[in-house]
Amino acid sequence: MKRLFAMLVAALMLVMIIPQSVYAAEKLTPSGISYDDIGTEIDAYVKEYETGLVSVGTCVFDESGIIYEGYYGYSDIENEKLADEETVYDWGSTSKLLVWVSVMQLKEQEKLDFETDIREYLPEGFLTKLQYEDETITMLNLMNHDAGFQESMYENQMATEDELYGSLEEAVKVCECYQAYHVGEHTAYSNWGTALAAFIVERVSGMSYVDYVNENIFKPLGMEHTSIGMHMEDNEWVRNQREELKCYGRYAQEEYNADYGVCHSWVQLYPAGAAIGITSDLAKFAQGFVASDCPFFKSNETRDEMFTATSFYGDSDIAENCHGLWVEQFKVPTLGHGGNTGGCTANLQFDPESGLGMVVLTNEPGETMFSTGLVGMLFGDVRDSELVKNNPVKEHYDISGTYAPTRTIVSGYGSALQYAYGCFFATKTDNPDVFNMPLTGGMQMIHIGDHMWLQTSESGANYFTYESVDSDGNRQFEMMSTDMFQNNQHILGTIVYFGFAILGIACLLILLIKGLTLLIRKIRKKKKMLTKADRQITLQQLIQGVSGVILFCLISVIGIKGYAYAVFLCIMAVILALVSLVNGILLLKNTWKDKEIGRWKKIKQYIWAILCFGYVAVIIWFQLYDFVHI
Repeated sequence: MKRLFAMLVAALMLVMIIPQSVYAAEKLTPSGISYDDIGTEIDAYVKEYETGLVSVGTCVFDESGIIYEGYYGYSDIENEKLADEETVYDWGSTSKLLVWVSVMQLKEQEKLDFETDIREYLPEGFLTKLQYEDETITMLNLMNHDAGFQESMYENQMATEDELYGSLEEAVKVCECYQAYHVGEHTAYSNWGTALAAFIVERVSGMSYVDYVNENIFKPLGMEHTSIGMHMEDNEWVRNQREELKCYGRYAQEEYNADYGVCHSWVQLYPAGAAIGITSDLAKFAQGFVASDCPFFKSNETRDEMFTATSFYGDSDIAENCHGLWVEQFKVPTLGHGGNTGGCTANLQFDPESGLGMVVLTNEPGETMFSTGLVGMLFGDVRDSELVKNNPVKEHYDISGTYAPTRTIVSGYGSALQYAYGCFFATKTDNPDVFNMPLTGGMQMIHIGDHMWLQTSESGANYFTYESVDSDGNRQFEMMSTDMFQNNQHILGTIVYFGFAILGIACLLILLIKGLTLLIRKIRKKKKMLTKADRQITLQQLIQGVSGVILFCLISVIGIKGYAYAVFLCIMAVILALVSLVNGILLLKNTWKDKEIGRWKKIKQYIWAILCFGYVAVIIWFQLYDFVHI
């Protein structure tokens, strides 16, 4: 009997133990990696691409906690300081999730309503640049980035610490963006719109945004080593540690490598991108989204609401955004947000179904091989997803042409920016489902399913893109942060912009040659009689040369040096345009009256007269006069 009892106990223990071990062994990531092998696979991936490695901090988690935490590379290469659990990184735009969690908390408390116009939460007359004042803008529009705001041209992306504003209200007011699109018409990613939402959090909660986040997110989660303050004033330890981090650019081709030093990013619209902290703190925040008892909200129903789609691609049922959480398409869809600063890259992604998630932080700006590559390794390729398998390519068609993003400056003195860079060209290949994008560093557009495309690059970045046709019959591609619409007028705009710049450079060279020739003539004591037309041509060459420099500087400083510097350059351009107009009239008059000059010289003078008027047309086209309105 004792022997039988012992056998029954042993059998019962075996039944209790074996299923658990079998379950653990069979628990796989969407890409097919066993949970037990996640660390090994990450090690192998980092080893494969270590040529481009600076440092990486990463955590993989699920609803029960951290599955794997690892650190690779150097936080300070010169001093051979390895990255570790105390290395802090900039979150960049991943910081926006703190805003959206705050908004959902206040919505749960019934202090915010998602159908109410946001102007009801703002001081009277606060928004001054609305083009469509009769259209309602809700908090959901800010979360979806479809309130219609164009890119901010007033925020100084290269600000020093003493150029930060005294309050969030001041920053939002000074950096206000022009509303370029109808509400809900386009997705156009907006740092300013997010900062505006954070200001509404301040207004509704009665607390500063920094205090609100610390009291309602950081402290409950035990995030003791993360800062959200614009000066990092809310966490002295983080501020000190950030001085220890060095930032770099590392590439397969060493000639492109760069050392950026500490490379602070002082963010004037700080709720949109100023969070800084250790990797495990970001993992605590990310894991909070999938924890069995969500620490952000009083009820898990609020989290479930946050996970519901608030915008979709085209007229499909494919979610694009869920209350500020971007939806990324891998083998399974994930929710999350990436981020970049001048020195760091971050990514936070999780699968709301399985609860599996990952955070990645690097001290390299614009890094994708690890920040997106590791995430893709975990969640698999979108081409293996049920979404793509159930919606195969139905027809092959030509998408070659020029596409312009909605996330740009389309109106006002910064509109030349959209021609300087930002648009992309799609060109045919031998494969009808593959198109090259020659000006984007080797990226391609691959047709993977009905209306579905994948932008791929050698750097590990893959972006799901949805193709649709707008109300005017123009093809457009929708990505998670911007729409790209077909606009062949951009070809002409791009030609004009670069032609203007090239002409300016040519004029400077001509003036240099003229100066040297004049000097040689003086040395040889030879004189050359100059006509009025000769002087007017020389004046126009000077105007073109100076303006080429101005336009180059203008495009360089928009979003870098700020509003005042850009306005100064615009005023100079407008003054030169008036001088050019008068000069062109006089040159035309003098050429018409002069009956003694030869035919070729007359043609040359007419060409320069036309260039005088062309210069004025360019100033009007690029709206360099419109700094007051915008």
